[in-house]
Amino acid sequence: MKKMYAISTYLLAAGLILAACSSLGQKAGTVQSPSGTTGATTASGADPANGEQIYFTSTDKKGNRIEYTGGPNFGGMMMGAYLTCAACHGPDAHGGQHVMHMQTMYAPPVYYAALTSMMAEESGGTQAAGGYTLEDFRQAVVDGKHPDGDTLDNDMPRWQMSNQDLADLFAFLKTIPQ
Repeated sequence: MKKMYAISTYLLAAGLILAACSSLGQKAGTVQSPSGTTGATTASGADPANGEQIYFTSTDKKGNRIEYTGGPNFGGMMMGAYLTCAACHGPDAHGGQHVMHMQTMYAPPVYYAALTSMMAEESGGTQAAGGYTLEDFRQAVVDGKHPDGDTLDNDMPRWQMSNQDLADLFAFLKTIPQ
């Protein structure tokens, strides 16, 4: 019993630390940029800085929380019962195996080069030159589906975001180096 209490206390403390770190230096609706994104939009009109804010805080630059359904069941103990992309995929989007509320999970890398590489592997090298598209990304993030139609693991939340926020998040992932 003591050991379980110690583990629960540790996990609660870790969650509080993560939540506190995600808000250090922030004003409402802004985020410090660890990757150096500047807020300039891309040729497609996407804003990687907004995407970065969404990745780390699940809140867009206007201060709107990005809602989701599903995801890991951590009993509401971590981060005020609210997930971020970085909570599972890591601050560098390289994913990995981690424990969240005594549940071991694997989150794949989600930076653009890894997504494109995964598409090429899954298609046996026959993936078109376009690589991993915004529509492929939408299917995963919003619908919980791989581009081939297979359902993603239930640990992956189904995010309810606007097309612009989705494009911004995708543009941010493209800025992350291998």
